[in-house]
Amino acid sequence: MVRNRILAALLALPLAACTVEGSDESLTENTGDVGSLSSADVKAALSVIPGVEVVGKHADGVIPFYVRGDFGSTGQSVRGLAARDVSAQMGDSLGRIAPIFRLNAADLVVRSSRVDEQGQTHVRYAQTKNGLPVVGEELVVHVDRDGRIYAVNGTARDGENVPAVARISREAASQSALRNTEGSRLSSESAQQVYYRPEGGRLQLAYEVVVTGEGADLPVRDHVFVSARDGSILGRYTDIRTALNRKVYSANNGTSTPGTLKRSEGGAATGDNHVDTNYAKLGGTYDCYKNNFGRDSLNNAGATLISTVHYSTNYVNAYWDGTQMVYGDGDGVNSTMLGLSADVTTHELTHAVTENESNLTYSGESGGLNEAMSDIFGAYCESYASGTWATTDAVFMVGDDIWTPATPGDALRYMYDPAKDGASLDFWTSSAGSKDVHYSSGIANLAFTLLSKGGTHPRGKSTTVVTGIGVQKAGAIFYKANVDLMTPSTTFAQARTYTESAATTLYGAGSAELAAVTAAWQAVGVGSGTTPPPSCTSTIALSNGVTVTGISANASDWSCTYTLAVPSGASNLSFALSGGTGDGDMYVKFGAAPTSTTYDCRPYLSGNAETCNFATPQVGTYYVKIYGYSAASGMSLKGSYSTGGGGGGGTMTNGVATAAYSGASGSWTCNTLVIPSGVSSVVFTQAGGTGDADMYVRFGSAPTTSTYACRPYLSGNSESCTISAPSAGTWYACSYGYTSYTSTTMKGTY
Repeated sequence: MVRNRILAALLALPLAACTVEGSDESLTENTGDVGSLSSADVKAALSVIPGVEVVGKHADGVIPFYVRGDFGSTGQSVRGLAARDVSAQMGDSLGRIAPIFRLNAADLVVRSSRVDEQGQTHVRYAQTKNGLPVVGEELVVHVDRDGRIYAVNGTARDGENVPAVARISREAASQSALRNTEGSRLSSESAQQVYYRPEGGRLQLAYEVVVTGEGADLPVRDHVFVSARDGSILGRYTDIRTALNRKVYSANNGTSTPGTLKRSEGGAATGDNHVDTNYAKLGGTYDCYKNNFGRDSLNNAGATLISTVHYSTNYVNAYWDGTQMVYGDGDGVNSTMLGLSADVTTHELTHAVTENESNLTYSGESGGLNEAMSDIFGAYCESYASGTWATTDAVFMVGDDIWTPATPGDALRYMYDPAKDGASLDFWTSSAGSKDVHYSSGIANLAFTLLSKGGTHPRGKSTTVVTGIGVQKAGAIFYKANVDLMTPSTTFAQARTYTESAATTLYGAGSAELAAVTAAWQAVGVGSGTTPPPSCTSTIALSNGVTVTGISANASDWSCTYTLAVPSGASNLSFALSGGTGDGDMYVKFGAAPTSTTYDCRPYLSGNAETCNFATPQVGTYYVKIYGYSAASGMSLKGSYSTGGGGGGGTMTNGVATAAYSGASGSWTCNTLVIPSGVSSVVFTQAGGTGDADMYVRFGSAPTTSTYACRPYLSGNSESCTISAPSAGTWYACSYGYTSYTSTTMKGTY
């Protein structure tokens, strides 16, 4: 349909009066409800993956957006295979991967694959639901050069209760899209049913309506998402993205594109400065991508680079329309001819690169990242063209060579100080996704600039000091993240994770480059500001049978390290985690601290109730750490074991010695005695055996080497403590192995 916007508004029928026609409108209702599910199903899916590590989770704190582990093998190298052939080689692996994201393998449709410089293959899958596309949601499966599937990331996820029956017709959806789009000569293509997730919202059944026409300054080509329930507008994005085989056209100061072909590859100069200079700038951008990343044009397959210059009259803008780059001549006041600028040319062509790779949606936080990628590679290619990888401020000024020609040093945007333009963001907040993409781009622009040249936030909004790694390395990291990791709905927080992963792949875990990436994002508020306190680095010794309380772990972070020394002859070792809030996962390992991939026991359950049992434990030290699957606090941990003599680590009876027990150097064995009120004194006696056990006594909780009521600190095992007028309640009398010891006893008498 073609109609004027006002006419569309006048003729639109009330949506409530519309009915649904056609069998494709009536689909089975999905009964899953993400809100009613715990993390148990996700953790069960993760538990079958050897060495699994959750790198990042969505805001719900349950479903991951990035996991690493051993997901299986294709059985052979898949380098050079077509995307569908790679997918076919995965066999049952996709069936193990999908439940981690509450998906069905059958709902994942292969979109593309790419082999990177390290020989790894990255396969992109688009999500579907009930046979319909889920807009902007993808998974990327990563396969190493030997065919091992080592990581999966993306925003595709399910488990939500989404109505599957449309309540309005396609025609009504088209009318709503037209009525809510600014412009003239508007028309809409046939509405297509899809699932769509609004920024920060839940998945909804929708119609995607493509509206085209003329806007006040730019052509209109909007993808409008209309609720299939009530006709409301859920969201939109545009294909018009503003600021070697070449063809440069002239629009002859009209608005019809591409216009008249003026110069094609190998053709002679035309004498038209805008045509000839833009032809050269296209070549420079092509060379930048080809020489640094081996990329052959915008689609990496030699696509013709098409530009149209002389667009409209006094037109101060440039844009990518999905097929070509379009440049105005400027008005001589706000700008000169935009196609004369190298970084503006690279900016527009990079929109095409992004569209062919991550396909970042041009709205919300992903839209800000899309716009930033274009600014970033405009700066990257300008720095490359300098011959020295320059990091001067001019490199990080967008369009400075064509903007406000009468004002020296002026620019469209200032990547090194985004707020200098009076509108761009330079620090992340939760409202960043609601800003115009040209302004929210400042967050990633500043992160890239700091990563390249180092320094601190230009306006003091953070105190993080970033060590610069140079434009060349910074660009390599952002390029890899864009082509191998990001998906259409990537957020700023996910971009941080993906650039950290790219830095790890390119430069190694623990590298200075990785640390710089983390610091750069922290400096702009992505990972800082709301960052929880630093991880605990302390090691705390447990006593046999004594509960430690108040344990906490930040989301995706570790607690302190807890150790328990287990003596010879011990049996039935048990570690029990309990209480508190959130979801902490217990990891236990003998001889060294556990990690997410190396452990002897990891129950991996939902909540904080977890137990690890070892019937015949080794002699020596066991290490326990708690990992926050989600933020967890108020947890308690107890480690306990039995000894061959049946003594030690228990409750004493007044005047009766415990059975003999033994301990390793550095180990604790605690015994408790409950003292009634009115007791004048109590004597604790440790005696017998060989070696050197030091006695520590304390009221109310287990003593430590620095906190106690009595500590004789003698050589050997024979020690005693007398406490006058003891408080009523539980007293702890503990043996600490100064060296290993055997066959000592403990007695408390009052």
